[in-house]
Amino acid sequence: MHPHHLTQFSAKLCITLVAGWIFSSCTIALPEFQTAESLAPQQHKIAAGGYSGRGLNASTGGLLVHNYGITERIDLTSNMSLSRLNIEQNNIRYSLLSGPKLSNASGSWALSAPVGAIYTETYNDIDAGFTYLFTPTVYKSWKFANPDLTYTFFARSEFAYNYIRGRWFTVVGGYSHRYEMERIIHYISLSGSTNGPFYGVYFGYGISLKPFQ
Repeated sequence: MHPHHLTQFSAKLCITLVAGWIFSSCTIALPEFQTAESLAPQQHKIAAGGYSGRGLNASTGGLLVHNYGITERIDLTSNMSLSRLNIEQNNIRYSLLSGPKLSNASGSWALSAPVGAIYTETYNDIDAGFTYLFTPTVYKSWKFANPDLTYTFFARSEFAYNYIRGRWFTVVGGYSHRYEMERIIHYISLSGSTNGPFYGVYFGYGISLKPFQ
């Protein structure tokens, strides 16, 4: 092989490997459009919104969250997102996660344990495939003088597996502000994630109708 062609091939290989590493290393660090409080049994709540971030693993997309009350203190929480990794134009990512959320009696603390997967589709030679996730999340919510405002801190661990990179671990932490109006609920969420050199800071906004049966 001609030295010039060899150099081009080596450069393309390095770019492909680095891009593949980034695609396979980035989880989604989704915002939170819910609080620690559980729904009443058989109630549903649907929230939808968008988010965007800055950083090596930041993405921009839309998020749909569905909660269903199983008992007074247990919900089934599910979310679906569609996003694009900001560092690379030609990609799209789909995610689906679902699992239980257990709240304490006062609705001030909760622990959820969703599992699911992200699929990254690129329009070049890189195939990141599926990344499988387990995302236990702790919520702490409280109210002050205004009963329509709920403040929530959340901390999430993202245990991930991808066939390119193998297993890794990401930490996500953030704050969510819920403002309840007569008919709809507004959510504002700020969060950050880190996974070694890959990091992201996110802003999200969502709305939902009040719970229904």
